Amino acid sequence: MPGNKDKPNQEQGRPTGIKVLSIIYFLISLFYLLKFSQVLLQWSRLEKLSLTISPFYLAADSTVWCVSGLILVWGLWAGKSWTRPAVLILSLLYSLVFWADRISIAEPEGLAQRWPVNLVLTITGLGFIILILNRKSSRDYFQKNPAKIP
Repeated sequence: MPGNKDKPNQEQGRPTGIKVLSIIYFLISLFYLLKFSQVLLQWSRLEKLSLTISPFYLAADSTVWCVSGLILVWGLWAGKSWTRPAVLILSLLYSLVFWADRISIAEPEGLAQRWPVNLVLTITGLGFIILILNRKSSRDYFQKNPAKIP
């Protein structure tokens, strides 16, 4: 059809990398929703334990990552122009918070055994996200006005 070449890229199809990122962020959001529900259900038991952090921190952390993940999923799926920088910023922020939690909260023995694997996974994950978002198909997908003007 001659009129199809002027349609926005969102209507031409979502890049596979964007679909994969959407699914990954949805699963992360689901994980934090389940964590939040478990914190609420076990609140009194968590308060009685001698934890280094409060149940409020666990609930707030879960809420922030669940909600922000769902917003990113929606933005990725809809091809919103703000999503590309938001994914990069929130992914970096998540990595920083993840490592801050590991360094300040985790038991030293567990941290000593797991930090190399966590570091490799963090670097690989961030590289994967940057690679997907910098592909030409992804950049075109997130353009505000992808129609070419003669």
